[in-house]
Amino acid sequence: MEKLNVTFQKATVDEIDFIIKLYEERSKWFQQNNIDQWTKYLIHHPREEFEKIINKGEYYTLKNNGKIIGGFQLTTYSSFWNDTKTPSLYIYKIVTKVGYKNLGNLIFEFCKKIAQKENKQYLRLECLSTNNKLNQIYSNHGFKLIKTGEDYYKYALREYKI
Repeated sequence: MEKLNVTFQKATVDEIDFIIKLYEERSKWFQQNNIDQWTKYLIHHPREEFEKIINKGEYYTLKNNGKIIGGFQLTTYSSFWNDTKTPSLYIYKIVTKVGYKNLGNLIFEFCKKIAQKENKQYLRLECLSTNNKLNQIYSNHGFKLIKTGEDYYKYALREYKI
């Protein structure tokens, strides 16, 4: 594995093809590894949705030597949490390039720094409640389970106190 030389940047619309390809590759990897995750991700989150959040300045890329190896949305609103009073940031759409390990650590540390800088109380996320491995990863990073529920899928709400 090459030595990482990573940077975080707000995404630009001209990077969208590379970003979508990351989701396609990761979705395929999930299926090949019998992981029940993202079976219809890009159907539920089409290109237009990515364009919108990129244009709002909410989508970040993680680059290694200038090449995109990860991405995520960082926003101040979540329909799952439906909490407009608590100063929080919400992480969505975390994706990492297949073949790279522990990029989540870098993403979480970056998001925590942004949340501190913006005087937020919490960093929050939601995920598939039935994906035990993913929930364990979030728990290991200090994201406490707050609530589980079912909307169009079974979800878990987790938060990290800043």
